[in-house]
Amino acid sequence: MGLTEPGPPGPKPVTLRRAGVGPEGPGIGLLDVDLATGVVTTWPAVEFGGPVAALWLVLAALPGDPPTDDAARRALAAELPTALVASTVAGVAAPGLARVAAVGVSPLSGGVAETRAEGPFAAGLRAAGCTGLVLRGRADRPVYVLVTEGGASLHDAGDLWSLDTWEATAALRERHGPTAAVAVAGPAGERGVPYASVVTCGQHPLPRLGFGAVWGAKFVKAVVCVGTARPPVADPAALAEIGRWYARRSATSPLTTWQRTSPGFGVWPAVGPAATMDPPPAPDGVAPCPGCPTDCVKTFAGAGLHQEALAALGRDLGSRDTAAALELNARCLREGVDPVSYAEALRAAGRRPFDGGEWPAPGPDTVKSVALPPFDPREQPNLGLGYAVAPFGPRYDVCEHDVDFDPVAGLPHAFPEVRRLGVWVPRPVGEIDVQRTAVLMALWSGLDALGVCVFAATPTRPLTLERVGDLVAAVTGERPDVLALGYRRLQIMAEINQRLGVPASADTLPDRYFDTLDRDRFAVAVRRLRQLLGWEGNADEM
Repeated sequence: MGLTEPGPPGPKPVTLRRAGVGPEGPGIGLLDVDLATGVVTTWPAVEFGGPVAALWLVLAALPGDPPTDDAARRALAAELPTALVASTVAGVAAPGLARVAAVGVSPLSGGVAETRAEGPFAAGLRAAGCTGLVLRGRADRPVYVLVTEGGASLHDAGDLWSLDTWEATAALRERHGPTAAVAVAGPAGERGVPYASVVTCGQHPLPRLGFGAVWGAKFVKAVVCVGTARPPVADPAALAEIGRWYARRSATSPLTTWQRTSPGFGVWPAVGPAATMDPPPAPDGVAPCPGCPTDCVKTFAGAGLHQEALAALGRDLGSRDTAAALELNARCLREGVDPVSYAEALRAAGRRPFDGGEWPAPGPDTVKSVALPPFDPREQPNLGLGYAVAPFGPRYDVCEHDVDFDPVAGLPHAFPEVRRLGVWVPRPVGEIDVQRTAVLMALWSGLDALGVCVFAATPTRPLTLERVGDLVAAVTGERPDVLALGYRRLQIMAEINQRLGVPASADTLPDRYFDTLDRDRFAVAVRRLRQLLGWEGNADEM
C-alpha cells in the first residue's frame, strides 16, 4: 500500500458560516416540538431544509463548556434536540428523493450523529406539511408525535410502549389510516440499548447511531405523519423529464440494474463466485421508494434487507446459513436494533443471537465507539480513511468504494465523472489517495445534505453531478453547489464534535487493522484529509 502524491486540486472547502433565513411557505419549514409542554415552533428551511438545518439547531443547543468525560457526552444525546428531516428536495416523487435523515448526538459516540433511511417516510413528512421535525426536551410519559397539516401534537403512547416496531406501526396505521407514515422506536430503544434504531414504515431503519435509545430516553415511541399535501415543485415538466430519463438510464446502468434485479444488492455475501454464505432464497417482495423505479430494497422473511445486515449477522458471526441470517435481520427490525452493532456486540461477548439474555454491551471493533461496517478497510484503505475521519463515525457509504476506481476491477463508465470532479482515476485499489477521498466524501456529504440518495447518483450511478443539479433545480428553483454544501455539512459536524470534546485522536482505526495498513502513513493521511475537509490547519501548507 502506498500513499500517492496529491492529484490536481479539487474544490476548496468553504468557510463555515452561520445559517441565515431560508425559504418559507406552505409545506416548508422545520417543526420544533417541546416534548415537555407540547409547544411547537417553526424554523425556516435554511440550507435546503434538511440535515444542515437540523445540525445548526443542534450546534445552537450545545452547552457552553464541553462535557468532562465520555459518559457526560453520551448523556447529552438524550438532552439535546434530535430531528427527523427530509428537505425542500427530498420527499418529492422522483428518482433518488426518498430519503429521511435523523440528526442529533449519538449515545454510542457522544458525538454528532446523522443517519438516513430510504422508503416512504420522507414523502410522508412532506405530505404532512413540513420538511422536518425537531424533538426537544423530554416527555413525562410515553408519547407519540402526530404531524399533520403543517402542525404537530403530542398523544399518549402508553398502550404502544413495549410493542415491537411492526406491532406499533400496525396499531398506529389502524388509528390514523393505512397511508400514515410511521417511525417507531422498538423495545431495544425503550430499554436504552445504545445501538437501538428507529424503524420507518416498518421496513427502513435509521441505523447505527442509537437514535432508538435517544427516543426511548425522551419517552417518544413514534412519529406519525398524516396528510395529502403536495410538496411545491418549481418546474413539474422538467422533473417529469428527469424521471423518464432516469428510468431509461437505470435500465442499462450496471449498478442500478444489480440493485433492481432479484435477489437484490442486500444479499451480496451469498451470490457470485466469491460468496461466503449459502445461496439466498427468492425475495418475498420489495420495500419501494416513491417515484424511483430501482426498487433496491427487497424483503426477506417480511423484512427489508439493506446492504450490511446479511454480512454482519451471517458471515461476520461465522455462519453460512443465509436463511437464518435473514430471519435474524427481521428480528432486529422488529426489536429496533442495528444489526451491525448487535453482531459486533455478540461477537465480542461470545453470545448467540437472541439467546434470552440482556442486550450485550457494544463491542470493541469500533471507531468513535460505533461498530465498523462489514467492508474491511485493509482492502479499501480510502474507505477506511472515511471511517476514521467522518465526524459521525464509520459508515459504509461515507464515500464511493475504492474498488470502483481500480484499473482492473473498477467501473470504467464512472471514470469520466470522477475526473470531472478533479481527481485522478483509475488507481490501484490498495493505494491511498487522500485528495480523491476528500472530494468523494464532500460529494456524498452534499447529496446527504440535499436528501438525494447515493444509490441513484454520482459518481457511479445515473444521476451525475450535473443531473443532480437539474433535479434539485426542477424541485426548488435553485441550483445547488453540491460540493460546497457537502464540505459545509462536514465542517458543522466537526465543530459540533469539537464543542462536545470529541478528541482528534478518535480519528483512527482499531489496532487490528494495522497488521496490514501502515500506522504512520495512515496517520499522515488522516491529518491531510482533515485539512482538506477544512477543520484542521491549512491544506495548502502540506
